[in-house]
Amino acid sequence: MPYALITPWQAETWIPNGDVYSPYGRLAARRVTSDSWTGTRNMTDIGRGVTLIVNGTTVTESRYPYQDDLESADAYYLGGHNYVLSDSEAQILIDAGYSDYLTPVA
Repeated sequence: MPYALITPWQAETWIPNGDVYSPYGRLAARRVTSDSWTGTRNMTDIGRGVTLIVNGTTVTESRYPYQDDLESADAYYLGGHNYVLSDSEAQILIDAGYSDYLTPVA
């Protein structure tokens, strides 16, 4: 039975007016201060697809995969995409703990 894979997403916090990604922007739920006349900046979360890279039975996540890593992988599933996998491909992801992203296709 084939499986549908929808790759995972992670939220990134971006600070407008400068297009700056800040992994610490939400640290301790504090507002980000700036030297602007308002004294604060608004933040927005943007969903970023997470790529799954398969080497043997090992699955690693990457938000910014290198071309060489993709080329040397046994298989990869780019973040933000949908895939149809065979039973053996899906089993590797299930064993690695990614069953929440798989749905059996009838």
